[in-house]
Amino acid sequence: MMEEELLKVFDEQFNPIGKAARTKIHAEGLWHETVHFWLITKTSGNYYVFLQKRSKSKKDYPALLDITAAGHLLAMETSEDGIRELQEELGLPAIEVDKLFKLGLVKNIIHTNQLIDNEFSHVYLYIVNKDISFQLQETEVSDIVVSEFTAFYQFCMAERNELLIYPWRNGIVVSEEERKVGKNSFVPHEEAYFKKVAELLNQQLENLK
Repeated sequence: MMEEELLKVFDEQFNPIGKAARTKIHAEGLWHETVHFWLITKTSGNYYVFLQKRSKSKKDYPALLDITAAGHLLAMETSEDGIRELQEELGLPAIEVDKLFKLGLVKNIIHTNQLIDNEFSHVYLYIVNKDISFQLQETEVSDIVVSEFTAFYQFCMAERNELLIYPWRNGIVVSEEERKVGKNSFVPHEEAYFKKVAELLNQQLENLK
């Protein structure tokens, strides 16, 4: 029998208080660390944010839209070790940490009938070229779509109820295949998480102008 992964456990002020197995952490709502990577590209003068569609075979939140890439940090790992998620989920080549913008630590809370997920999420922005190529791990991610960032920001800030998403093929936004989605198409992160992340992403993009 495989030994279950151990994660660091924290109090609500992000002070480490021990270690526990992932199943125990999610069953009891213990605070733990994750890493979130938001990928954005610029094409035709506009920023677009990449969203992953989770695999239908995933135990949690199958077929829902989510952060471009994300994962849990094991007990011995730092947030920079989490860069492996970009290789594991999206098939990207090795990435130097100085290519990423670390935006901060954000509380991310998801409570469902199945689990109590209390996370401290290290949030990163990765600006990529429009010719980026993904090799998806299909057991994790079934597709990558994009949304125009300004619309995504408004959606996260609850200024609009629907969001247009588009297929991304060979560096091109396939605008004629647009689709409208609502919050029920996304993993149920709290509204406070979406708002904070949207603010951090927007601030960093403004700083790049």
